[in-house]
Amino acid sequence: MKKRTWCLARLALGCAALAMGCGDGAGAGDATSSGGGGGGAPGPGQGGGPAAGSTGAASTVASGAQSSSASGASAASGGGASATSSGAGAGGSPSSGAGGGAAVPGLVGFAAYNADGLATTTGGAGGEVVTVTSYADLVAAVSDEAPRVVRISGTIVGGGAPMLRVRSNKTLIGVGADATIDGFGFDVSGWTEELSASTGGTCTAPTPEGYTPVSNVIIRNLTFVNSQDDSINVPCFSHHVWVDHNTFERSHDGSVDVKRGSDWVTVSWNHFHMTDKTMLLGHDDANGAQDTGRLHATYHHNWFDHSNQRHPRVRFGHAHVFNNFAVGLGDYMVGKGVGCSIHADGNYLQDAEEATDDYGGTDITWTDTNILVNTDPAIANGQGFDPAEFYAWTPDPAEALPTLVPAGAGAGVLTGDEH
Repeated sequence: MKKRTWCLARLALGCAALAMGCGDGAGAGDATSSGGGGGGAPGPGQGGGPAAGSTGAASTVASGAQSSSASGASAASGGGASATSSGAGAGGSPSSGAGGGAAVPGLVGFAAYNADGLATTTGGAGGEVVTVTSYADLVAAVSDEAPRVVRISGTIVGGGAPMLRVRSNKTLIGVGADATIDGFGFDVSGWTEELSASTGGTCTAPTPEGYTPVSNVIIRNLTFVNSQDDSINVPCFSHHVWVDHNTFERSHDGSVDVKRGSDWVTVSWNHFHMTDKTMLLGHDDANGAQDTGRLHATYHHNWFDHSNQRHPRVRFGHAHVFNNFAVGLGDYMVGKGVGCSIHADGNYLQDAEEATDDYGGTDITWTDTNILVNTDPAIANGQGFDPAEFYAWTPDPAEALPTLVPAGAGAGVLTGDEH
């Protein structure tokens, strides 16, 4: 396929050119880009792909888009657990609080895996439920370890810092269709300023020492705009994190980055609108001592809507990439980095530059259930890991994704009462 120019594609969409900075995980060899989609949730008709503009109210969800979910407690029991892939997670509350019990309805993949002392990811279930409307109230609600459901109402504008640290046992969920995080992102990390001062830097040890990593966090039904750094960052051995039904506009750096020894993450039913460095799994080729054997992440039913690259880019991690719909990608879908192990099945790529790109890794299984339209084929050796060693899943047929995913992905599909 003739190489398209990212800048020209953005100009065709009427977007202004922006100079972008590169933070942790900039990754040599990634495509550079200009243009952006900042400044609010996409409106009707944006994106240009099939069923574009259908991410509004829950009434737009196609029949079956939320038809099934993880099969109760069994979905959190590790390998062989029964789970279905098309559960958008609109169901009620789990039967127990933080740290165990039944899986949250709709949770599929590695965030439901029984490991590192947690049976699954339940977030703040079983704790108090609070509604916040200001940055100060949000800071207070996420800054301790107590189980808590934090309902975010309206637009929360940042307090000056690029990232807000989120501690363990929290569900952060937007109320209605317009809950917005404006000007900052969430740092799901236990690495504090005090630890940084005492050690002289960020967490670099091959194991967590001297602190307790964050775990058991759910982030849903929020729109992220104007992020000064990442929109969501999951570093420093954090584990059991579920990022679901959010909308991401372009950030200064990544939209959802998982790195520095973190583990057991599911990223599902999100809408990435004109993002650039969309998602990292592993941030540096030299970080194998910390990352090897960790960085398990599932990416499913996400809508990559005229985004650019990193869907995701993988170093050292185990990435299960299934049932995602990508349209108008400026560059590649999946980046094969050093030490990666990737399994991709049942995805639909339309007008993408290429299915895969090489950054020093080789091990990827790209099944014949993927559909490519006007997209250069994947280069795959068939040696990626088998997710069935960890959990079971039943993917939707790839041909249904151009309708199913835009109708069910992104903020505004949920109500804020799913906790």
